[in-house]
Amino acid sequence: MKKMPIFAGYINLKPINGIIFPSYAQNQINKEYITSKLNGEFFMSTNENTYGKNNIVLRSLLEEKSLRGICLLSVYSLPDIKKQREEIYKLSLKYKKEFHFVFEEKFLKNKKDISTIEDLFIFNNSFFTTKKKFLNKFERQFVNKDWSFV
Repeated sequence: MKKMPIFAGYINLKPINGIIFPSYAQNQINKEYITSKLNGEFFMSTNENTYGKNNIVLRSLLEEKSLRGICLLSVYSLPDIKKQREEIYKLSLKYKKEFHFVFEEKFLKNKKDISTIEDLFIFNNSFFTTKKKFLNKFERQFVNKDWSFV
């Protein structure tokens, strides 16, 4: 009988699109995704310490020999700082670990997948998330006088 691949759940309590998902909910979502979509064995989810910026738990999961990969709720569970994300990507490739992102239904298995994941971070940029109340001089030049605003 073929041994089932083992995937760990990873819990981070930082907001995803403004919503903080409780750890018990993240655990259930990770478990369901691992057993149903990945046909894998569930390795108990681990909480990242929210007061640290080193992603110690995530790094330790990458070093765990028995795991095929890690299941995260979203790409936004990764570090916010690109340099830190790149370090995590490098470790995942070094240790041959997969990342699976439940909400986006994306994965990172090799170097070419990194750009797919990084492309999603553009939507976390303030340009897309901040409410604009006034246009500056440069922006006003593109406004058609016939337009009406709600």
